[in-house]
Amino acid sequence: MKKTKAIAILLIINIICLIMFSLNLNKVFAASQKIDNQISKIDEKKYPGIKNMIERLQKDHKNWKFKVLYTGLDWNTVIKEEAKHGRNLIGANQKNYSGNWLCKECEDNKKRYSGGNWVCVSTDAVEYMMDPRNSLYYEDVFQFLELSYDKSSTYDANIIKSILKNSFLDDGNLDKYITTIINRSKEKNVNPYYIAGKIIQEQGIKGGSTFKMKYIENDKITYYYNIFNINATGGTTSAIVSNALDWAKDKEWDTIEKCLIGGVDFIANGYITIGQDTMYFEKFDVIADTYYTHQYAQDVMYAQNQGEKLRRILEGINATEHAYTFVIPLYENMPRTACERPTSIRMNSNSANDSDNNSTNNNTNNNTENNTNGNASVNNNSMEVSYNLGDANNDGKINSGDLLLVKQYLLKVKKITDEKSLNAMDINKDKKINSGDLLLIKKHLLGTYKITK
Repeated sequence: MKKTKAIAILLIINIICLIMFSLNLNKVFAASQKIDNQISKIDEKKYPGIKNMIERLQKDHKNWKFKVLYTGLDWNTVIKEEAKHGRNLIGANQKNYSGNWLCKECEDNKKRYSGGNWVCVSTDAVEYMMDPRNSLYYEDVFQFLELSYDKSSTYDANIIKSILKNSFLDDGNLDKYITTIINRSKEKNVNPYYIAGKIIQEQGIKGGSTFKMKYIENDKITYYYNIFNINATGGTTSAIVSNALDWAKDKEWDTIEKCLIGGVDFIANGYITIGQDTMYFEKFDVIADTYYTHQYAQDVMYAQNQGEKLRRILEGINATEHAYTFVIPLYENMPRTACERPTSIRMNSNSANDSDNNSTNNNTNNNTENNTNGNASVNNNSMEVSYNLGDANNDGKINSGDLLLVKQYLLKVKKITDEKSLNAMDINKDKKINSGDLLLIKKHLLGTYKITK
């Protein structure tokens, strides 16, 4: 009995030591992290491609400011942690995000998450979404927007009003709501533009099912508000609304002002004050002592999608060129080139973890060469390959992913040798891939030009 008791005590001591070691290790990482705004001093050998991409954005958008966060974290360790089963998911039954986007082990076992609506993503998908070089373009950069309050900036109430105008908050009290947002954001060190944009992101213009919820008790009707969809989780719509209602009721958010104040506090206390002050950091927890486990959402696309929504909102009011600050993460031992976008078709792989292929184009012939003017010429023989014009990533549709791929190719950030992709990128069919093709894809996405084969 004494021997058993002694063993138990030793086990407890070992567990405590392991916990303390882990906590101390996290503190070491946290202490090694630093923010720097000197973009010109980024070491290109350690962080290849980052400096040039940021400088291009700075050149095109004079009012934008950039910082980098030296995370001090090893890239491979980060990916291993973030790629754990269930940590990063994507909506089920999406044709564009199937194949190598999905974790083979979970797919083989038909494992589903969150009521069957979500599936686990592959290591390749995590790498692609986390590699900042895949998002340092105008279309995707807003996921890196600094969410903390910039004391050196003057926040314009008219911009917030433009964002919220004609929305469900425009009920005759909009100016009062805007004052509440600005004042509370300043108190809690939160970017008020982000708060205004997030309201529309979460509820839309008309207000979703969790905006205003009716609660009846003892024949008394009380309305509660959950504008930020906090705790709106569950496998069914009724469960989502019920959980959101319980949260709002528990917090006594029975007025819009209380909800706005409480929502700002929730975002500030839960994320921004601990360093998760971009949408990217909200999703991918490479900050503070919690490392990898404290994420705003499991959706692997969360940061990109939310950043894109905010950008579109700002575009709608002609406010994308104001003085915004972006924070870009840097990792130790990053790959020499940007991680490849996973294909929507399952490829063979030698990976021990799943069958995702980190280099889907390795077995194709190189039919391109660089001209002296920086354009790429398409091999005449390759025109026999079946393709859909504009669909550069071969996912069956023309979207921002194709635009990004063409940009990366022209900037020589990504090497593409697949004939089908190259032909699809030659929009104007002049046997060259250049800025003219990029412009036509942009116009197609904006609806001012239609790409037809």
